[in-house]
This record gives sequence, C-alpha cells and structure tokens, in this order.
Amino acid sequence: MNKYLSNTMQRIAVYLYTSITLLLISGCAGGNIITIEDSVVQQHDLIDYDSDGVIKTREKCEGTTIGAAVDNYGCGTKISTIKPFKVDIKFEHNSYEIPRAAYSEISKLAELLAKNPTINVLIEGHSSKVGTVSLNQTLSDNRAQAVALVLENDFTINKNRISSVGYGFEKLAVNGDTEEAHAANRRIIAEISYTDSIDELKWTIYTVDQVN
Repeated sequence: MNKYLSNTMQRIAVYLYTSITLLLISGCAGGNIITIEDSVVQQHDLIDYDSDGVIKTREKCEGTTIGAAVDNYGCGTKISTIKPFKVDIKFEHNSYEIPRAAYSEISKLAELLAKNPTINVLIEGHSSKVGTVSLNQTLSDNRAQAVALVLENDFTINKNRISSVGYGFEKLAVNGDTEEAHAANRRIIAEISYTDSIDELKWTIYTVDQVN
C-alpha cells in the first residue's frame, strides 16, 4: 500500500512539473520581445555655470552676479547708484614729493576717471600749521599740482578734467601742535561722487536687513 502510494505521488509530481514547465515555455514564446534601445545622447548643455538658475543652452548673459535677479535667459537688470570716492595722501614735512606708497591710490583715482569720462576732479592741497602763511600756501599748491601732474602725465587723464587748489593751513584736519597733528595735516585730498551701474539683486528673506 505504501509502495503504491509512493509511486502515485511520484507520478503526480512529475505531471505537475511537466505541466508547469510547458506553461512557462508557452508563455515566454507567446509574449512580446522587448528590445532595449540605446541611451539618448544629450545634445544640449544643461549645466548652470554661473549659478543663476538658467542652463547653458538658454544662457544669453554669462557671468551673472551671484544673487542677481535674472530673466529666462540669465540677463539681469542694471540699476544706478551714487558712490563716493576719496583719496587722502600724506606728505613729509616741508615737502611736496609724492610718497611712493601713494601711487596705488592715485592709480585707483585715474582708473575711475578713465571709466567715467564725464567726471572732473578737484585736488585740494593742505599743510600743517608750521611756518609762515606764505610758505604753507605755496607748499599746499605744489602738493596739489604734483598729484594733478601724475594724473596727466603718468595716467594720460586730460588736464582739462583736473583742477588743483592749495589751502595752506586754512582747513586743518586735526587741531593741535603735536607731530601727529602736523603729520595728519600735511596732505592732499580728492573727493568725487560717481554713478555706477550694478546688478539688481533678487529678493530674499534677508533683503530688509541688508538694506538697513
């Protein structure tokens, strides 16, 4: 009995195995064959190189200032702002020779004048309150003229855009009869205001704090 049951179970197992195998084969044979296509080659540059939110393929204004408000092509809006610029150069006692270290300041002034051809500059010469009125008037005139000549000769700024005036010790920066006060008063100054175009920045939650 047990031997008969065992043979029966074996036949059933073989039958089930054969049936399942045939079903799987017939299912695979009747299914659609899926063909894997080659990957698509990206034809456009989708990188945002200047971090303005506009991809390279659409970019028309490269090098956008970080945080600037831009349109769909990465172009921002320029706004005008008034900026002050000041040059303050000190001189040795009884001298109108321009210190070598001061040439970098004069260079910055010359660069600003070159970029803004409608701006003129007035250079004021000053002196300490040591010596006679006549001596210090001449000294302050020479100091202002020395800087004016550097702008004209070394940086090719048109002389018609440069004015100079000496005030002697009429306009002391520091009162007192100390060496520190005298050193502070031996100077030329040039102050101008100019209009600069800057990128309008997009609004952020910190905008109010930045304005204030």
